[in-house]
Order: sequence, then C-alpha cells, then structure tokens
Amino acid sequence: MHPVLVDISESIKIYSFGTFIVLAFLVASWYARRRAAKQLGLDKERVFSVCFTLLFIGLLGARMAYVFLKYEEFAARPMSFLEIWNGGLVWYGGLIACLLWLSWYLPRKPEMKGWAFLDVLAIAACLAILVGRQASFLSGENYGKIAPDLAWAVTFPPVAYTQVPGSHIGQPLHPTQLYHALHGLVLFGILLLVAKRKPGAGALTGLFLVLYAIGRAVIEIWRDDDVARGMVFGGRVSTSQLISIPVFFLGLALLLSRWHKRGAAQAA
Repeated sequence: MHPVLVDISESIKIYSFGTFIVLAFLVASWYARRRAAKQLGLDKERVFSVCFTLLFIGLLGARMAYVFLKYEEFAARPMSFLEIWNGGLVWYGGLIACLLWLSWYLPRKPEMKGWAFLDVLAIAACLAILVGRQASFLSGENYGKIAPDLAWAVTFPPVAYTQVPGSHIGQPLHPTQLYHALHGLVLFGILLLVAKRKPGAGALTGLFLVLYAIGRAVIEIWRDDDVARGMVFGGRVSTSQLISIPVFFLGLALLLSRWHKRGAAQAA
C-alpha cells in the first residue's frame, strides 16, 4: 500500500517496512519488560537488553533464511544482504535463531528464571507478529492469491518500491498479511487466557509454537508469493508449511512435558 512512508528526497526515504519492524520491537519489548518485572521480579533494563539482542539475532536469522531461498540473487549482489528496508525476512528463520540463542543463554543465567521468562517472551512475540505484519502489508510483501469474489479482498496500487508483482497490481487479493496480524492477536488472547490457569513454566511457549505452526500452515494456503517463500514437493507445499511440522511437534512436546511442572517462577 505505502512502501515509503516519508519521501524527503531521492536519497532520504523512510520505509514502512523498517519502521514497523522497529515499532513491533518497541511494543513487544515494552510488554516483555512490564510483564517480566511484575510477574517474575526481573530487572526491566536486563529484560530490554535480552529483547534488544533477540531483535538483532532474529533479523539476522530471518535475513539469512531469505538469502538461502534466493541464493542466486544475492550471489550477484552480496551487499543487498543489508537492504532489509526493502523487505526479505523469513519469520521462521528469525524464530529458530532466537530459540537457539535462548537455549544457550538462559541455562547460563539462572537469575532470568528460564522457562518462565521464555513464556513472557512467547506472549510478547504475539504482539510483535501483530504489529510487524503491518510492515508486510504496507510494503506489499507476503501478498495473497487473486480472489475476485472475496468480500474483504484488497488491491495494491502501482506505487514505487512495492513488492507486489505487476500481475497482481490492481487485482483483488487475499489480505494474507492481515491474516498473519490477526493470527498474532488471536495467539495473544489465547495465551493470556491460558496463563490464568497457571500452567507449568514453559507450557505457554509450547502452546505458542503449536498454535503458531497450525495458523501459519493454514495461512500459507492463501499466499501467492511462491518464489519468495520457497516451495517443495513440486510446488504443493511451501517451505514454511514444511517447517511448521517440526515446530508443531516441538511445541507439543513442550506443552505436554511442562504443563504440570509447577514451580515458584511462573509467568502467569
């Protein structure tokens, strides 16, 4: 819709993609600081430092995953790796990178209350999805399939820097970016409701992974950016749908194993 929020000059532009990624971080980190301090007694600045680290690790992982899918394009222009304001992030890549780092960091910092803090981050991640997906909507990334009979279809105008291809410009499309955002909002509400039942620390993280994997796999059905997201099995399954399978089972294992793990440090 609006890939460029503010166009000051040819060399000075404020892109909607980068702006909303930063906004998503600020909202999620604000919530994580507030909840971690209130529920776990953690220092807000320490929590912010972890969130700030996760921002860079997540962006790096998401960008590397995207580069892997479009290796030939980046091999020709290696420095374009840094141009994240033009889009090109794979959410699963960022999630996996963050989980790997947290699995290394949290056991070494027992004062951060491990699983309970991870649950806080899981809830905060839902807000990051809700806000961050607006970046995709404004820049035209993650566009949906053409749907002429869809009552809530959206059309993208032929503006500069849009990621929507010419074949889809002006066509009624599934607003899959907004589906992803709504998914984040629904996850946020569900996790807050389940948190009131005071499950064992780590169970909310498992539930987040389970529900995210299911929702992501379903929303992928209506997306039409096959080249950008990568397709397998003859184009019948997207890379994200394939990754959703192990993510689902990882989340299920966490949910079942951690639900009854009662302890002093819980995130609810």
